[in-house]
Amino acid sequence: MLLSVESIIHQIIADLSDELRRLSLEIHDHPETALNEKRACQTLTAYLDDKGYRVERAAGGLDTAFVATCISPAGSDGLNVGFCSEYDALPALGHACGHNLIAISGVAMFVALARVMETCRIPGTVRLFGTPAEEALGGKIMLQKQGVFDDMDLIMMVHPSPGYSGFWHSQACLSMAIEYFGKSAHAAMAPWEGINAGTAATVALQTLGALREQLKPDWRTHGIITDGGRAANVIPDYSRIEYTIRTGRGDELDTLRARVLRVFEAAALATGCTHRVREEFAYLDNQPNPVLAQMFEDIMGDKYQTPPLRGAGGSTDFGNLSQKWITLHGMYDLAGTGVPNHSKDFARDARTQAAHDRTLFAAETVSRIAAPEACYKLQTLSDI
Repeated sequence: MLLSVESIIHQIIADLSDELRRLSLEIHDHPETALNEKRACQTLTAYLDDKGYRVERAAGGLDTAFVATCISPAGSDGLNVGFCSEYDALPALGHACGHNLIAISGVAMFVALARVMETCRIPGTVRLFGTPAEEALGGKIMLQKQGVFDDMDLIMMVHPSPGYSGFWHSQACLSMAIEYFGKSAHAAMAPWEGINAGTAATVALQTLGALREQLKPDWRTHGIITDGGRAANVIPDYSRIEYTIRTGRGDELDTLRARVLRVFEAAALATGCTHRVREEFAYLDNQPNPVLAQMFEDIMGDKYQTPPLRGAGGSTDFGNLSQKWITLHGMYDLAGTGVPNHSKDFARDARTQAAHDRTLFAAETVSRIAAPEACYKLQTLSDI
């Protein structure tokens, strides 16, 4: 009996479901933040080792990154397809962005396409990129700078959200840490002897709040004071802010950055402090490929019979990859509950069977798109 590629993919992922569920719960129940994902990385690489795949650990010089590779028995003279897994958690919230599910989705897509290439004797290479530090620092950007993705033709991943979309255009994003340096003094006996670094941080955030009135509708600024002093009766000589700015397009980021940096400088001048700014890598806006995006939405729409999600905010370091490679960043509805990312409810739902089942369907959808009969349209995709 002849089997379609779609039916092969469906059966492969169905057969992996119980194993992937265990991986997901292991990662969910032991959340690790950016570049600290040692347990998650070990869990995933050990699983891939057991499946017989070649696994490169500490890829790109990052201890918690990896690359798993499968070259078709028909040879490597074909398409190079990559999938991404993420597995870092949020401080205090755990897996409130569902990266435990993104981790197993990458594994599912990688194994499914690898076995299709093996079964159908189709030449090519498929890779799974274990990409740490998406929530902060920009692991994919670090790996990109080290050339880890260089030989890829197509890179794909999925991500849970309150709805599905193939056309998600993320915001460009830049995170920074701002430190103010003042002079300590007794807050009652001689406050005039101090230079209040805590006040500098407060003035900066208040001024940035006023700045929002003049920002474009798709621009965002938000941050927190992580250190504003240690005792109420001491003028703080040090304060620290973590701050993020976002714009609708990458080419707007420098404009907003300049305005925000002037505010931080002004707060230092107003209080007599000195200050220092340290910036992370800029996350560029995700550029959806219209052909792949429409294929993803067609399948998801047929399944769920609801319209796709539009206008969602947020940022991803995958956006930087989309600026150079043909990519698909497919968003799928986490559990049908409508709860937003980065919330305790989202972390709760990311552990449910419903979220697991929806994750595997999203992985199956992308695997069907990446399957060789679709990938042969690469030249068409490149021309768009």
